[in-house]
Order: sequence, then structure tokens, then C-alpha cells
Amino acid sequence: MSSSHPVDPAGAGADPAAAGPVPTGPGTAPGEPVRTGTVAWAVGFLAFLPIPVVGLLVAAITQVVVGLRQRRHGGLAAVNGVRAANWGLTQLCWPVLMAITMVIGTLTGTPSGTGGIIFTPVMNTLAFTMLGLFFLVGVLEAVYAIAGTVLASKGRRVRLPVIPFLRAPRD
Repeated sequence: MSSSHPVDPAGAGADPAAAGPVPTGPGTAPGEPVRTGTVAWAVGFLAFLPIPVVGLLVAAITQVVVGLRQRRHGGLAAVNGVRAANWGLTQLCWPVLMAITMVIGTLTGTPSGTGGIIFTPVMNTLAFTMLGLFFLVGVLEAVYAIAGTVLASKGRRVRLPVIPFLRAPRD
């Protein structure tokens, strides 16, 4: 006799408790998975929205917000969340520095005949340096999003170098 329903070899319809024990940790109810702050690092992939600069800003701000919200879970989630928030704040240093560079360049530049501003050679160099930093931050965001997500999902502390704007909670 054959059944009209296909057999699910993975057992998706089976009892979830039969799949094996779910790891728990301090501060979690039995059966509730341990929170590790993975989401705070994974939102870094938002940097690769197809709109330059906007993607990095969205990712940085989202990492700050989501990272700080991980504090309420305590333990590893709080530590990794604050670290992700610090990385988001570190990323936000670039647009601030770029804005300062543009303001100084505009104030120290000379008006051109076409209605624009001609930057001084020093400001040109600084503006191109800031453009290079944009690409560096983009590459680091890719590396940090991948490494942070993988490390946190394995239940490890993410110890990537960032500017420590916020202090991580104690265990």
C-alpha cells in the first residue's frame, strides 16, 4: 500500500524534541536556544545594498541599534552585540570625517568661473584619501560581517578590532 503523501526523509514533520537537545545557557529557559548576538553581526550585510554610501550608513546604524538591543539578553549575546555596535559606530566615523573634509575644503577653496569651488591641493589629497577610506571601510565591512556572523553563530566571542566607544557588559 502506498501513501499519497511523500515521505519526508529529513523528518521536518516529526516531533521537534526528537531532533535532539537544544543547547541552553545561563539566563535561558530550558528548550530556549542560547542567544549569541549573531544577528547584530549579520545585519552588516546591509552594507551591500546597491546604493553606494547609503548601504554602509544603513548597515552601521542598524548594527548599532540591533547590537545595543542584544544587551537585554545578557551573556554572550550582550558582549557580541556591544562589539557589533562598536563596529557600527566605528563605521560611522567615516561619513563624519568626510563631511568635515568637504566643509573645510569648501571654506578654504576658491570659487571657479563655473559656479563651483576649486579645492586647494592639500584638500584634494585629503578628499581622495577619504574616498580611499570609503573603499577600505567597505572591504572591512564584508570581512567583519562574515567573520562576526560565523564566530557568533558558533557561540564564540567576536574579538575583531574596533574602536571601543561602548563598554561591553561583564559576564
